[in-house]
Amino acid sequence: MSAGTLALGADYLAHAVFGIPLLPEQAGYILLKLLPLSTFASLLKALGVLARPLLLVGATVVIIAAYGAASMLTARVFPRGYVLVLTGLAALVSAIVAIVAFSPSDSWPGAVVEIVLLAGMVALVDRAVRGLATAGPVNEDRRIVMRNIFYGAVGIALLGIGYANVRRFATALAMKEGSRTPTEITPVSDFYVVSKNISGDPVVDASTWRLNLPGRSLTYAELLALPSHQLELTLECISNEIGGTLISNGSWKGPRVSDVLALTSVPSNATWMLMESADGYTESFQLRDLTPDHLLATHLNGSALSSMHGFPARFIFPGRYGMKQPKWVTRVGFSASDKPGYWENNGWDERAIVKTMSRIDRPTDGAALAAGAIQFGGIAFAGSRRISGVELSWDGGRSWQPADLQPEFSPYAWRFWQLSTSIAAGHYNVKVRARDGEGTLQTSKSAATLPNGADGYHSITLDLA
Repeated sequence: MSAGTLALGADYLAHAVFGIPLLPEQAGYILLKLLPLSTFASLLKALGVLARPLLLVGATVVIIAAYGAASMLTARVFPRGYVLVLTGLAALVSAIVAIVAFSPSDSWPGAVVEIVLLAGMVALVDRAVRGLATAGPVNEDRRIVMRNIFYGAVGIALLGIGYANVRRFATALAMKEGSRTPTEITPVSDFYVVSKNISGDPVVDASTWRLNLPGRSLTYAELLALPSHQLELTLECISNEIGGTLISNGSWKGPRVSDVLALTSVPSNATWMLMESADGYTESFQLRDLTPDHLLATHLNGSALSSMHGFPARFIFPGRYGMKQPKWVTRVGFSASDKPGYWENNGWDERAIVKTMSRIDRPTDGAALAAGAIQFGGIAFAGSRRISGVELSWDGGRSWQPADLQPEFSPYAWRFWQLSTSIAAGHYNVKVRARDGEGTLQTSKSAATLPNGADGYHSITLDLA
């Protein structure tokens, strides 16, 4: 076990300092590929935004156990004590390098964490040094020396890991849902976040970043100098459950994709645009589907994109789920045939066209209210197809009452609806459904998020007395 802990400690530190992929992360990706799609969908539904962090923890535990088993098998062959000392010293040095290499956090909680970690490091170094200084030359003291060095090294390595990864893991664990009380424009702080990166998202330096196109590259300053356009667009994750909150609306700004592509030579036989991101994420998009409203966004709600939302640039494609709109873009290429992207290779839909959805936000599920006047409210969204109507039923679907739609503020944004009515005392199951701009009714047939997005009516229960 100790060998596995130290080895993974070195792995985490190498990841923090040099950006080397984590062994548990790679093992987790392999596990995802081996899981049946139905099993993966069930786990994703049960664990929600904790799925990826828990996958990393699980893979780490398995690898430590595997190291422990290997150590037991080789214990009779190698001088275990000397190996532990050398490995521990290496981990100690790596931990100190990692701690020195990373600058302090920008927030006071991070500063508190750093102070605690550094204090712990000093205490453990002191223990290891005192163990070396007080140990006699006799053989029986060798175990004490090795034990002090070993525990000190393990502790320091773990503290170094915590320090070096505190902000990276904050990013990974920041995969969060949107708000249950949405506003027309979702504040960036309330915007939902989903990432494939188990161990943390990339932090891109604008001064060295380049958007690589065939035959040329663009700096961040050159990208900002291009004519920009603004678009209010709702972004929804393909793994958003019925009634879920992995959906937010923002004001995006950046150059048109067509203007960016005009800076390079698109092969005459090209039918697909291929995209690659700083984290290795890949995606593709058919060139024939591009419109003037497809952007390479650099700003969200009037400010430069934050790191978790794709700084310095991300694609915005109306009518598609978030998986088709890569963040941290570094490269654009072309192909005469489709090359499935990251999530497509893991079983998700290639086109990822947004399905019609509707949600009841008021009252909340399970609310106990006085019979009589009841006010319902919520959102509806159909990607680029708009929303033409919303209806509610509280009699098992035998009848449906039309809700009032608030004015549309963007053809690509969610639409708010409300319904004021009077309902007698009783227990009710209230359902909502929407019609898109083409008049097509949202389907009532339930479907899981995988592979092409959830289907079905959102419902809540009410007790009126």
